[in-house]
Amino acid sequence: MIVKKGLTCFPAPFARAIANDAYDPGVSDYTVTQLLSPPQRTWLATKGGKVESGYAATMSVFGTGVHNVLENHVDKEAGELAEVRFYKQINGLTIGGKIDLYVPGEVHDWKVTAKVQDQAKPEHHDQAQMNGLLASHNGLPVNVVAVNYFDRAWSYLQSVVNPTYPKTAFTSFVFDFDPAYAEKRFNETIADHVAAKAGRPRPCTDDERWKKPDTYALMKPGAKRASKVCDSLAEAESLKKPDQIIQARPGESTYCKFFCGFSHICRQYQSDLAQQSEEP
Repeated sequence: MIVKKGLTCFPAPFARAIANDAYDPGVSDYTVTQLLSPPQRTWLATKGGKVESGYAATMSVFGTGVHNVLENHVDKEAGELAEVRFYKQINGLTIGGKIDLYVPGEVHDWKVTAKVQDQAKPEHHDQAQMNGLLASHNGLPVNVVAVNYFDRAWSYLQSVVNPTYPKTAFTSFVFDFDPAYAEKRFNETIADHVAAKAGRPRPCTDDERWKKPDTYALMKPGAKRASKVCDSLAEAESLKKPDQIIQARPGESTYCKFFCGFSHICRQYQSDLAQQSEEP
């Protein structure tokens, strides 16, 4: 008997889950999640035509599953809340944010990742602080905020045989709640997104684009492999031999290429692609 492996499409229930994204920003002018995304996406979203990759959509389903567990098993008698949206008026705008999990005194945000996190990502820290401010504004005591990661690639076997490997798929980072910092981040991000929506978006930063550094390869003409790859042009020029050439290798903008959804209409990204195609 011959067994063929693989599926050519999503199973129907998953396809329906992806197509029927239930995300609801409520009455927000902006949400915390939107404010912490690149403001240029706010401008591009006014043009429409978002294209989401199958990978990004599938990962969204995994995240929804984790949040469903929190919502369905919250202990309300102990004062816990899950998937609750709060609002605050800031600079004349209604800002909303959904709290993944509230435990008395603590605001928790949950993320699904593809690897073990050794520290909280800056944007995740900011999201937790900003959601903490919304919860506090709506009458909930907040002492700390936490960013919790669920590593979907975690290996039980590795946890048994490797003494340095994490013992669970969960990693948490806890921070003192800092309302002054949260207010500062609200003011900064709101200004960026209001300008973007008015047609004045700033270019995305390298961090927002998840841009890998440019490198410079030392190669012999016609060779398929580099003899050395340097981190700077100056280093490459200092090590270059007479029979070698320097091949510039622009760093890939991972977020733009795989996750943005608007890169096909983004002038910044398309300009980068055109420039790369012109380079020898």
